[in-house]
Amino acid sequence: MSTETPCVTRALADWLSSHPYDALPARAKEKALDVIYDSVGAMTACSILPEVKTIVDVLGLQGGREECSVIGYPLVTSVVNAAMAHGGMAHGDEVDPVHATCVGGHAAAGVVPTALTVGEWIDASGRDVLRAAVLGYEVGGRLMTTFYREHDYTVRRFYHTAVAANVSSAVTAGVLLGLDSEQMASALCLAVYQASGPDNMTRDPVHVGKTFQVAAANRNGVTAALLAREGMKAMQDILDGKQGLFDAYIGNPDANADLVKDLGSYYSITDVMHKQFSAGTPNQSYLQGLFRLLEQHQIAPDDIERIEIHVPARAVKRVPTTRHRSISALKVCAIAAATGKLDFYQLHDPSGAIDSAVETMQQRVHFVGRDDWTAMDEGRHTIVIIETRSGKRFEEESWFRLMDQAQLERKFHQLVEPLFGAERTARVHSLLQGLETASSIRPLLRELRG
Repeated sequence: MSTETPCVTRALADWLSSHPYDALPARAKEKALDVIYDSVGAMTACSILPEVKTIVDVLGLQGGREECSVIGYPLVTSVVNAAMAHGGMAHGDEVDPVHATCVGGHAAAGVVPTALTVGEWIDASGRDVLRAAVLGYEVGGRLMTTFYREHDYTVRRFYHTAVAANVSSAVTAGVLLGLDSEQMASALCLAVYQASGPDNMTRDPVHVGKTFQVAAANRNGVTAALLAREGMKAMQDILDGKQGLFDAYIGNPDANADLVKDLGSYYSITDVMHKQFSAGTPNQSYLQGLFRLLEQHQIAPDDIERIEIHVPARAVKRVPTTRHRSISALKVCAIAAATGKLDFYQLHDPSGAIDSAVETMQQRVHFVGRDDWTAMDEGRHTIVIIETRSGKRFEEESWFRLMDQAQLERKFHQLVEPLFGAERTARVHSLLQGLETASSIRPLLRELRG
């Protein structure tokens, strides 16, 4: 056991274990509410997906103490099992929030499932859950930004979301469990010990790799925090120096400095990006432009001769045709153009009826990877060109426009109402909106049970 006090690991652990709710700025609290609200909508919709159902079925077979709810299911199971199920739902598809500074990276998926699950287990207040979400996201967002900056999709060999989610889940659970600084540093270490995640998902025609790895990350993070609370002491330097997290994954131990830069003055959660459409992040910007052009100029599917989409070259590599139709750029764009909408339940129709409907449109869609768009924020940049059969040409260059509150609420209802109905969805909405003043998180989780 090291007797030294490493700079970054312990400095971060000190801050996380002592930073109170009242010290959080209003903007961070507001965004935490939005992140939980958006994530619950995503988790509810994704609860029906085949990969998630399999995880829940296996957890049910394993049994366990009846401690925590599972969204969308009658199963009541252990805190670790429920965290795994909810983790799978949180990134069961491409509808959950991502981190704006890296234009991707599902930072909320390692935080919200753990916050809700552990919160229900210990009967936490809404304020406790919000504090845990802000602080867990603080670490997840910073890790995600560093991973993207140091190793983009063309060179990275690990799945950044899963690795970061192991750590952010442990932080979230640790905050709720009241870990002190030494325990928090141990939890960080134990979480990293469990992290994995080969990034082979560009060949995954469904969503198994991403769903399972994030499910496992939440299971691992909660386990790490529980072990630390019960006295397991791990190395206190997992975020520092040689053989630490950054050395192991990106070969640069000095990349850890951003984990503590401006702590308490900048909050990562204020840079969350809510997805307007149930599709991979590289599709978000051009979809906004595409739908605007189609609506403004009343362009019908049969009028379209050609669609040309300009995005960063790295984005094209992230969304090949080998991926699920909620991620593959050609499929996503063709569905949007052929049907005039992009709906979660449409994309996940098990009959696959939509595939044949857009086959012709897909041949008209062409992506141009821009090698000159290299900055990280260029992931929000796009040019959309539509040429019609009558010879007209429409073009829009734009950047992703953040969703407003009305759009966020509309998205929530579109995701939840098909499963819960209008009245129950309204009750869940009300519980989420009143989270900050809630004395207990349990009524929300019990309303979300199947």
